[in-house]
Amino acid sequence: MCLPFFAYLCLLFVSCKEPKLGSDLLPDGDNTQLYRESSLKLEISTEREDSVRSDELSLNLLGAFNDPVLGKIHSSSYCQLRPAVSNIDFGAGATADSIVLVFPYKSYYGSVSKLNGLQQFSVYRVREPFWKDSIYYSNDTLLRDIAPLGQTAFIAPALLDSVPVGGKKEAPHLRIPIHAELAQEFLANQSSLANAEVFTEFFNGIYVSAQTYLPTGNQGAILDFNLIGGARIDLFYHNDSNDSLKTSFIVNESSARFSRFNHTYSNPVLQALNNTDIGKQQIFLHNMAGLRGKIRIPELLQWKNNRNILVHQARLTVTLDESTQGDYASNPLLNIVLKDATGTLILTPDLLVGNTTYSGGEYNSSAKTYTFNLARYIQSRLNGLIEDEYFYIQPTGTGISAYRTFLLGNENSLGPVKFELLYQVIPDN
Repeated sequence: MCLPFFAYLCLLFVSCKEPKLGSDLLPDGDNTQLYRESSLKLEISTEREDSVRSDELSLNLLGAFNDPVLGKIHSSSYCQLRPAVSNIDFGAGATADSIVLVFPYKSYYGSVSKLNGLQQFSVYRVREPFWKDSIYYSNDTLLRDIAPLGQTAFIAPALLDSVPVGGKKEAPHLRIPIHAELAQEFLANQSSLANAEVFTEFFNGIYVSAQTYLPTGNQGAILDFNLIGGARIDLFYHNDSNDSLKTSFIVNESSARFSRFNHTYSNPVLQALNNTDIGKQQIFLHNMAGLRGKIRIPELLQWKNNRNILVHQARLTVTLDESTQGDYASNPLLNIVLKDATGTLILTPDLLVGNTTYSGGEYNSSAKTYTFNLARYIQSRLNGLIEDEYFYIQPTGTGISAYRTFLLGNENSLGPVKFELLYQVIPDN
C-alpha cells in the first residue's frame, strides 16, 4: 500500500539538495552558513516482521537451517504442476516403473557439507485448490496429506555435481523419489491428464519441506530454486510397445507457487525484540520475513526548536558486527523504509529518488558499513509531512534470500551507529 500521490509530491519537493553520499554539498565560494549536528540520540531495537508476499517470486526457498545465532529457520514451498504435453496417451499395457520429483538447484545459504549439511526432503500432496491470480503470504498454509508422497534419505545437497539420469548427465538438482501408488493413479486416470485445467482439479499440487539431521548446532541450509526453470515430476513407464518411456508434469509460468517461512528464534533474539537496551549493542536483521531494525530520533522535533531548518544532508551509518556474522554473507543492500497507517511498509522520500547513489544502503566491504541518506525523510519530519517518528532498516530480497545481517548498536564501542545532519537555518521573514 502506498501513500496518496499528492502526499508523495509534497515529500519529493522538500528543499533539500541531492548530494552523492560522502561528497561536498556546496560549490566553492558559496557563503551559505551550514551547521553540523551529530549529537542527536537514537533509540534502536530489533522488530519481528509478520509476513511477506511470497507468491510467484523469481525464486522459491526450501530447506532447514539451525543458525548458530538466530535459532531454527525453515522454508517450504507449495507449487502446482501441469502436464508437459496435452492429451497424454500411455498406450496399451502401460505400467509404471518409477516416479520422481526434480528441483534444479540454484544456490544456498548455510552449509551443504557432508558433516553439517545433511537434510531430509519430503513431498506431500496438496488437498485444496490454489491459483496463480490469488495472493499468498509467507505464513499461509494449504491443506495437505499427513503422509508424504515420498522423501529422501538424509543427504547433503550437491549443488555442483551433475546427476546421471537414464545414461545422461543433467545439471545439479534435488531428486525426491515418489511412491509408486501415485504413478499408478496417474496411469489409471489418463482423462484427468488431458490438459492443465483438468489436471489441476485432479491433482492440486505439492508441498515440499525439509528437516536437518541434528536439531541443534550449525546444521543445514536454506536452498533457493528457480522452479519455473526445470522443476517437474518425471513419470517413467513402459507399455506393450516400448519399455523406456517418460512423461513429465512441470512447473511453468502459469503455475501457482509460493514459499512458507517458519522461525524459532533463539532467546537472545527474542530478548532483543523491541528492547532498546539490547539495541544499544546489537541489531538483528534477517530475510525470509524475519527481523528488521526499528529506529527513532526522540529529540528531533525538540532540537528543531521552532527554527526554519533546511536539511542539506542527513547520513545514517551502521557497522556490520563481524564478531557474530561469522562466515555467512551479509545482505549486500539494505533499505530505510516507513510504515503507513495500516502498518504496511512504504518507501521513504529518499528511496523514491530511485537510485542507491542518492539513497545509499549498499554494503561497503572495506569499511564494513552501510550508509543511508535520509535528507528528504528528515526534512519531511521537520515540516510535519511525516508524523510517525519511527523508521526501519529493512533487508532487501526478504522473500527470495536467506541473508542474516548483524549490526553494531548505537552505543557499541566497536563501531556505534552514527547519525549526522548538515543543515541551514532560514531566517524568519
